[in-house]
Amino acid sequence: MPIIAKVYFSHPDMALANVISSFPDTNIRVLQEVSTDPVSDNSFFVVETEQTEALERELSADHTVEEAQRVSSYEDWPVYSIRFTPETLLLGSVVTEQNGFALDAYQYEGGWIERWQLPDRESLQSVWEYANDQSFDFDIHKVYQISESNGQDDTTITDKQRTALLYAYDNGYFEKPRGTTLEEIADALDISTTAASGRIYRGMKNLIESSMKDLSS
Repeated sequence: MPIIAKVYFSHPDMALANVISSFPDTNIRVLQEVSTDPVSDNSFFVVETEQTEALERELSADHTVEEAQRVSSYEDWPVYSIRFTPETLLLGSVVTEQNGFALDAYQYEGGWIERWQLPDRESLQSVWEYANDQSFDFDIHKVYQISESNGQDDTTITDKQRTALLYAYDNGYFEKPRGTTLEEIADALDISTTAASGRIYRGMKNLIESSMKDLSS
């Protein structure tokens, strides 16, 4: 029976390894709305940073990146088309070999969190075995059968997202006019503004998705 798995993984040769190391608090996510180019096998990433010059220097120096080009913007953040070197270890290709696909992917704590839809638990076991053979740091956060939740994720927010949302709410960030700014939230939590933005954005997204699931059940 088809499953959805939420996993965390990291590796020195994973996609954008150097960039993630250099921008640990920057929200980097795969743009799922844009399909992979079947000819060049490029992937598209949204990077929530205003330091584009520094980012592009890191992209040029990243040993996993063969070619990177800024192609557009999404929600006012730059979008990059990236082709990886043959030596880059991409678990997404292994998921595809197992007749699965990625639902979303974003940088988290020095690695990637991804949600995959796979045909069954045996296919997830095959991906895990590959990751283990390649010395990935690999953790399975959640697995469930699609029929158990009508095809929707049992969405929860992380502790960091909850802290950011509660601080923003308590200090009037969601009021008009706003009682605090994103910069003030970032200073209070001792994180960058991009990290604060990412935590609030993903926390709100997860809360909305969870609420909509409850209403439809």
